Amino acid sequence: MIELDYDKVKFITLYTGTKGYHNCYCKCPCCTQKNINDNYQGQIEQIEELFNKFKSIKQMYILGNPDPLVDVNFCNEVSKLSILKGANVCYSTSGVGGLVRIKQLIQGIDIPKIDYISFSIDSINPQKMSMLKGINYPFNSVIEAINWLIKNNYPVKIQPTLWSSNYQEAFNIIEYFANLGVKLFTFHIGSNETAIYDTHHHLTEEQVKYAHLLMEKAFLKYHVNITCPIIYPSCGNNDLNKWYCMQPEKCENLLVFLKEDGVYVTNVPIISEIDDSYLYNINKPIMLKQFDQDDICPISNSTAKTKTLCRYVKKNWS
Repeated sequence: MIELDYDKVKFITLYTGTKGYHNCYCKCPCCTQKNINDNYQGQIEQIEELFNKFKSIKQMYILGNPDPLVDVNFCNEVSKLSILKGANVCYSTSGVGGLVRIKQLIQGIDIPKIDYISFSIDSINPQKMSMLKGINYPFNSVIEAINWLIKNNYPVKIQPTLWSSNYQEAFNIIEYFANLGVKLFTFHIGSNETAIYDTHHHLTEEQVKYAHLLMEKAFLKYHVNITCPIIYPSCGNNDLNKWYCMQPEKCENLLVFLKEDGVYVTNVPIISEIDDSYLYNINKPIMLKQFDQDDICPISNSTAKTKTLCRYVKKNWS
């Protein structure tokens, strides 16, 4: 066990309450973030408390917003307080809700204080997007929002997840959005969800290599910034870069949950979503668990059968 050094924490990924964590308009197959009847959004006092504990935060990454089921005005309030405390903000959104919700989210926030607004767009085919998201995805209204942001000089990121049914679209996705003016891309390969649908199998090693070739081709043509973190479904890798979230002495990133009984953080951002024992109340001494480099991810159940969920590598083009 290693005591967390609060001063080392620079980046916070925030779920705005159990509502922000469990409620999502999309119904992506295999997703563990199920819709439940829970309306706790969080309190702005909890954000004050967070900054009082962690005084070196440089970025607040707000997840899942502006989803229609999440209080976008609260997220805007959190953003303004974060900026007041010296942190830039960025957002992850499905885009559902369109331009109206985006404008509510960023109202009154100076552009230089926004690192990016990311959109989880997995295909440029509207029908395939609806299949991947499990809803009638409002593709045209999302593109309208992206075009407005770009026209007004807001930084936009496209952040797809690649499955067996869409990994061959990596080049086309980059090409489409690069032509709109997008300069930032992050491709997620695999996930912590169980791949039980024909359309949502995890990629094989050969498919990963092919997706990388498509990204390389797109980079050489469009010179955009591309990041590709990978969650491998197999064991045996010893690259320390994949263990940044598992080494408390190097911890710069924390995932934060606002709950009714307090503010909780974790340095294990994936398994914490399925095991509350990895969440730490910030008002108590935070002794983080140390994992051996060759250990496997300690959680394996029906929603997370891959045993190396916390092992990341990155491939970047910039």
